[in-house]
Amino acid sequence: MTSEQAAQLIDHTLAQVQDRLQQLQPHTPEQRALAAEFREWVEPRGGCIDLMLCPGTAKP
Repeated sequence: MTSEQAAQLIDHTLAQVQDRLQQLQPHTPEQRALAAEFREWVEPRGGCIDLMLCPGTAKP
């Protein structure tokens, strides 16, 4: 995956998260959990998001 593809994937994921947050009632456990899960993506510390490779995706 290229850096551009990764950035597009992150943008798409955050758009879906925002849509889901709007669908959920505010201040419910589900809404708080989803917001907390993606808080680092929305407001990354240091201006970047640390990404980890999934097992089996690294090229030898």
